[in-house]
Formats: sequence, C-alpha cells, structure tokens
Amino acid sequence: MEDVPKLPEEHLEKAKEIISRHRTKKNCKRCYDRGYQGVNQLNMAITCYKCVDEEKVTEEWQAHVRETPALAQAYGDYFEADEAEEAEIAGEEKPQVTHEQGRRVSADRSRRGGASQPHRSVGR
Repeated sequence: MEDVPKLPEEHLEKAKEIISRHRTKKNCKRCYDRGYQGVNQLNMAITCYKCVDEEKVTEEWQAHVRETPALAQAYGDYFEADEAEEAEIAGEEKPQVTHEQGRRVSADRSRRGGASQPHRSVGR
C-alpha cells in the first residue's frame, strides 16, 4: 500500500469550494446539501455521488494540484498515472455489436413472459 500524505486543512477548504461549484442538484438528503459526504482519514473530501458532477470536480482539482507547488510535489504523480491509463483506454477500440447479437438479446427478452402471461393478483 502506498503512503499518501494527509491533505493540509487549507487545501481541504479549496476542495470543498470546488465541490460546491459543481453540484447538479439543489437539495440532497444524502450529503445534507453540502456536496460532500464527509472527510476520510487522509483529510480528503468524499464527494456525493447523487448531486455532484464528479468528472468536473476531478478535472478542476487536478488543475488546482498542478498550479499549487506543494500539492504538485505531494500528489502530482498520482494524476500522471491516471492520465496514462486513460490514454490506454482511449487507444483501445470498443467492441462492435452486430445485428445478430442485438436480435439475440431481444429474443431473450421476449421469452421472459412479459404480456403473454395473464396477471395474477397476490392476496387472499
């Protein structure tokens, strides 16, 4: 397991600001309208998956890390590894679904017994 340094408090506040800018819902019961669910052991905010656009938050946070020398020194190499993986994934071709495979799926769905079976009421 890698040793990840604990995020300083002043950068946690910046992370919370970034998260609040990229909220997609006004009201959220999951995070109590904060945009993050809490803070982990490394003093990093855990974004709410229901009301935050996590991709935009990640992009802006990566830019902030690159612009801040202390953060770039501590966390910069983690983002370089992510970018290398994304480049590999983008280079791979997506598998093509043929017409025959699509027909097989729709045939399987018709065997599930949708409207062809009468409705049975549950109860007394």
